Amino acid sequence: MTKFEHTSLVLHFEKKDFALTRKDVFQGLSPESAKALNDLGNDGWELVAAMPVSSGSAGMTSYAATDAALGLFKRAKA
Repeated sequence: MTKFEHTSLVLHFEKKDFALTRKDVFQGLSPESAKALNDLGNDGWELVAAMPVSSGSAGMTSYAATDAALGLFKRAKA
């Protein structure tokens, strides 16, 4: 049976306050986050999930802004 190890990475966006859809989850990544994402891929990590991270509240007088995404990764243990 294959065993896996896991890690996570917060991916930050340059563009703030935009609606984040599944289709464009990685558009607007900061250069640092794009590099970190590529580095993980080069080291054998596979992105298995990405969840938007928002700040603020979704109340009637304010809004939640998508600031980042939390990426969850796995790779086979050596």
